[in-house]
Amino acid sequence: MSDDDLRLGGAPPLVPGPSLEAEERAMRGGRGPLFAGLGALALLLIGGLAFLVLGSDDLEPYRTLGRNVNGIQAEHFDAFWGCAFQADERIGSNEDLQREIHERAANGGPRFASHVRGQCLSKLTEMEPRLRALIPPTELADEVQALITATGALRSAWSDYLAHLEVLDTYDEEAAATLVSRIARGWFDFERAQAAIDTAVRTRLTEG
Repeated sequence: MSDDDLRLGGAPPLVPGPSLEAEERAMRGGRGPLFAGLGALALLLIGGLAFLVLGSDDLEPYRTLGRNVNGIQAEHFDAFWGCAFQADERIGSNEDLQREIHERAANGGPRFASHVRGQCLSKLTEMEPRLRALIPPTELADEVQALITATGALRSAWSDYLAHLEVLDTYDEEAAATLVSRIARGWFDFERAQAAIDTAVRTRLTEG
């Protein structure tokens, strides 16, 4: 093939390339599906995150109840016993509790009664409305009611016991045994209900 053939008719005809406008349209058209795919992925990710966050809200009532019950116990229940016994040690058993009460009443009598009524009893009185204000999950409503009932019984038992002490000249442990036993029962019932709530909350949070 001659050079003339290459220069004139032998080469394949030139085909015009796409215009700039056409290229831009093609580029936009190519990006459209990409952007649509990225947008769909973003929506899926956001939806998944929202599901996780909203799903975790099912556990929030349990977390809130656990925090509130423990806070109320520390601020009122434990604080009452610390005030009454003027010590920070936790009570180990019903027998320990009754022994501590009898010892202080025998040594202090009306003075002990005046201290508990004037400085400590309000902690139990103020605890009842705080417990009633709690909004527990339905399955733990009975346990919260048990806390309220135990608190009322404990406050009433202490009030009756203090009235007994305030008019005594000499303390008689046997005569006071029934009153002190009521106090121990209120303490035990509160501790049992609080422990049941703690266990239920921990189990629910662990299971998710």
